[in-house]
Amino acid sequence: MRKYQVYGLGNALVDQEFEVTNEFLAVNNIEKGLMTLLDEAQHIELLNNLTKEFGLIKRVGGGSAANSMVAISQFGGSTFYACKVGDDETGEFYSQNLKQAGVHNRVSELNLTGQTGKCMVMVTPDAERTMNTYLGITADLSENELFIDELADADYLYIEGYLVPSDTARAAIAAAKQQAKANGCKIAMTFSDPSMVKYFKDGVDEALGTDPIDLLFCNEEEALTFTGETELGKAAQILLTRAKQVAVTRGANGASIYSANEVVSVESPKVTAVDTNGAGDMFAGAYLYAISRGWTVEKAAKLACASAAKVVTQFGPRISQTEQQNLLAEFN
Repeated sequence: MRKYQVYGLGNALVDQEFEVTNEFLAVNNIEKGLMTLLDEAQHIELLNNLTKEFGLIKRVGGGSAANSMVAISQFGGSTFYACKVGDDETGEFYSQNLKQAGVHNRVSELNLTGQTGKCMVMVTPDAERTMNTYLGITADLSENELFIDELADADYLYIEGYLVPSDTARAAIAAAKQQAKANGCKIAMTFSDPSMVKYFKDGVDEALGTDPIDLLFCNEEEALTFTGETELGKAAQILLTRAKQVAVTRGANGASIYSANEVVSVESPKVTAVDTNGAGDMFAGAYLYAISRGWTVEKAAKLACASAAKVVTQFGPRISQTEQQNLLAEFN
């Protein structure tokens, strides 16, 4: 038995959540529903405007793959997270946040100087999340932060799609995939956000590589945008040339898991959503936890949908370990 169920590779970001109006997004030329990268000056200006007009609701540890690693850990799995934080208060907050959630990491060994990344999550009345991100030091995530020896002792490598705009991060992805293949570690990846397949498709293509990975996570919009198709079934068939299994989330309509020989579709519990931030991350974490424990695809997808549904009923990308354990008990 290996030390880790999943080794995650992604950005280290502290989320700052605000409830905003559609008018605010329009006036500030913010593209709704997508993640947009900002430089430091843009970040400071927007943060000041948000704080003055709406007030901060919540500050939590974030990062797409990190959220998934926390989910796996709180279900009872073992995870490692490779990331990059600065020597500031935000970096200390982030490192402690991972530690408290039970996610193994070695960021304290890096001794890096710089600002830790931050993500402003703006939630509109329809519960849709829009993100503007200042990457800070994580913009230069590289092979130096991988701790590649840890990956040799994992069942899965999980790659965050938000990394693809960075040249050094794509090189780190390539190195991690090479190590995973050499050690019989399965490879999973998430597109992370429609903006990645819309504006950085070449980087996504490079990260996926020519050999099909074991598992790809995406939502319906990402699947259609990446493939250029208008029907999900056709898009899934194209994606199956890039991954052996494709898990497509469809929001309130549940999820469909595609493989060469079957399609497994499950419904999502009916809930009132207040914030969709982190739903896809929770889905991926719950699904990875379940299939690495030998669950069937259908049962794993049902746990993932139920977990994602729980996330959207509150603000923030994560739920408590107690809530996750209660969900797990229902399925066991």
